[in-house]
Amino acid sequence: MSLFIRRGAFVVVLVTTLTGCVAPPSLSFPDNQQDAAGELSFGDEVAANASNDTVDSDAATVDSGATTANSDATTADGVESAFSRLITGWTNCFHRPARCDVSQLTAPDSPERQRLTESLAFYTTERMRTKPDEGRLQWAVESLTLTTQDRARLVTCEYDTRIFFDSSMADTEIGDIIFDTTIWTRRVEWILLRVDDSWSLWSRRIDRRSPVARFCTP
Repeated sequence: MSLFIRRGAFVVVLVTTLTGCVAPPSLSFPDNQQDAAGELSFGDEVAANASNDTVDSDAATVDSGATTANSDATTADGVESAFSRLITGWTNCFHRPARCDVSQLTAPDSPERQRLTESLAFYTTERMRTKPDEGRLQWAVESLTLTTQDRARLVTCEYDTRIFFDSSMADTEIGDIIFDTTIWTRRVEWILLRVDDSWSLWSRRIDRRSPVARFCTP
C-alpha cells in the first residue's frame, strides 16, 4: 500500500474517532408546564398544612372532620382551612397509594378525581410511594378568590423536597429503594367546589414548575 493511501486511511479513522467523542446536548427543563388529567410525573405532587407546615402523618385518608362544613365555610379563612385539611389527605395518599379513598377528597365527576385515581393506580402498580419522614413539601397560598359561594380558586407556591421510593423490595433485606430525589418549585392553581356544604377538590393545574429555579418561596 502506498504512503498516500495509508495517510488517507489514517485521516478517516481520526475524524471518525473525534466525531464519536462529541458530547451529547445538555438537558433543559421548561419553566412552564400544564398538569393534564392523568399526568404522571414523579415528584410532582402537592402539599401540607398552611403557614409552611409539612405533612408528617402516614394516614391514607382524611380524618372525619376534614370535609365537615364550618360556620365560616364561605369566607376566605374557611376556604383556606378546608383546603389545608384536604391537601393533607391528598398528600398522604402517596404514602400508601392503594389505600387512598379519593371520594373523601375530590368532588364527584371532577377532573381531579379522575387524575388522582389514575395517578394512584400507576403508583400502586409500579410499587412507588413517598414517606412522611423523607423530604417535605412546603406551600403557601398566594391568592384566593371566591368566584361564587360554592366555588373557590387558590394559587399556591410549593417547594417540594419529598423523596419517591420503589417499594418492590420492601419485604426483603434490601428495603425501599430511592427512586427520585428531584426538588421542585411549583406554582399551582387549585379549584375547590362546595358540595353538600363541604369543600372538595375540583381541579389542579400547574402554572409553572422548575427543578432549577426557585421562583417563589412558601
